[in-house]
Amino acid sequence: MTKNKLRGQKSRNVFRIASQKSFKAKNRAKPITTNIKINIMNDEKVINVDEATKLMAQL
Repeated sequence: MTKNKLRGQKSRNVFRIASQKSFKAKNRAKPITTNIKINIMNDEKVINVDEATKLMAQL
């Protein structure tokens, strides 16, 4: 019975496990952050011609 237990439990190679972890981390797809695009669109406000004329009249 002890012989069967020893045969079933095989230790993996340490270098193989370490290389698999780094390999998986490189291949993961990173989510695209859309917050940057939304912030850029909010900062660039389009001024209407009517608003521009009102501002010029105040000066």
